[in-house]
Amino acid sequence: MTGFIARFVGLFGCLLALSIVLPAKADPFFVRVYGRTYKIDPRYPSDEPKGPKPQEAMKALPSDIARGPGFRPSHEEVLAEVEERLWIARNQLDRELEEAAGSRDWRNTGSDAKSVRQEITGSLATGSDRARSPELQTLYDRHRALNLLVRELRRSLDLPVRTPETGFSRPKLSPEIEASYRAQKFDPYAAYYGFRRVKAAFRSNDVELLSRVTHYPLAVTGRIRRTIRDRDQLIAAKETVLNAAVREAVAKSTFETVFVRDKGMMLGDGAVWITHGRTGFALGTINLD
Repeated sequence: MTGFIARFVGLFGCLLALSIVLPAKADPFFVRVYGRTYKIDPRYPSDEPKGPKPQEAMKALPSDIARGPGFRPSHEEVLAEVEERLWIARNQLDRELEEAAGSRDWRNTGSDAKSVRQEITGSLATGSDRARSPELQTLYDRHRALNLLVRELRRSLDLPVRTPETGFSRPKLSPEIEASYRAQKFDPYAAYYGFRRVKAAFRSNDVELLSRVTHYPLAVTGRIRRTIRDRDQLIAAKETVLNAAVREAVAKSTFETVFVRDKGMMLGDGAVWITHGRTGFALGTINLD
């Protein structure tokens, strides 16, 4: 009897130890995105810097992301929209991290740029240095939330969770659309990625991002005619190239409905042309009529 009690106590102790070591399985939570609801894994990805739990991290999503577009979008359309937002956040974050790492405060530490960037990113991941740069913290939090959301959206579509190097998922194009691009000797998928980058840059209203997806010289036609020859001239012309009418025309464009010819892709009845060059597809013409 004594042996039985000892074995029972031992077994109970093992179970108690396991209950302490093994955390209780967390329930999934749900996020509303463009009028649709998605289930989110509460576990943090193993390859991400540790930070707040996903449910807390998701609170940094843009406030308007739950709003429906007036029609029921497909899951692929939702993913493409969120990937645009992630592309914007990633490029803005990279720019701000580069500037922060090159600031006088960090240069005086004597550390190399890579180590400085890792230290800054580590502080942002834990939120331990929030007071030092609240704007950079906000941008980091938004990027992390969008990145987690994209992973879950891709998982829901049975796609690899890691976003491709292009920044956008490979679309499902109809044979007719593929043929229209191949007839012009264009790679339809390269055209799609260029379209999404230009669309995202206009969406951001960030002329620095627009400068990264522009072919120079950039032709501006219509009421105002000028040739923009480099990044500095583009930044100086921000109010012209990012005017509300052009941005709205680009925002309403879809890859499935753009007109394509040997010059490239026409968006918004000619408001914008995305042209093909040595570096691929990028902004080539803005028409202000």
